[in-house]
Amino acid sequence: MAEGESSAVDMPRLFNVFDIPEIKSVRAVSSLRQKVDLEKVWNRINRVQKINTSGKDVAKYEVGKGQYLMLFPSGYLQIFAPDEEGVRKVLENFRDELYGAGLLR
Repeated sequence: MAEGESSAVDMPRLFNVFDIPEIKSVRAVSSLRQKVDLEKVWNRINRVQKINTSGKDVAKYEVGKGQYLMLFPSGYLQIFAPDEEGVRKVLENFRDELYGAGLLR
């Protein structure tokens, strides 16, 4: 080994350098298996807002502070929640809203 180079054995452990990270939120991605018209989603579901992001109009469905999903025209979903259970809760609530609005077959 050349002078000035340290071996991996000498390298400090990760959590001797950093504090153990706290997970503040989770971002998950998914896709909607059924074709749903965004215009109908905006008009029939009260908790959905029409927002513009990345040059596209998307549907933002908010369950609570920091818990929401964004539905893109392609059916792509981004889900944001404080933890994995929150992701599931957002998806379940959105599914129930879609079904209640008659948008799922």
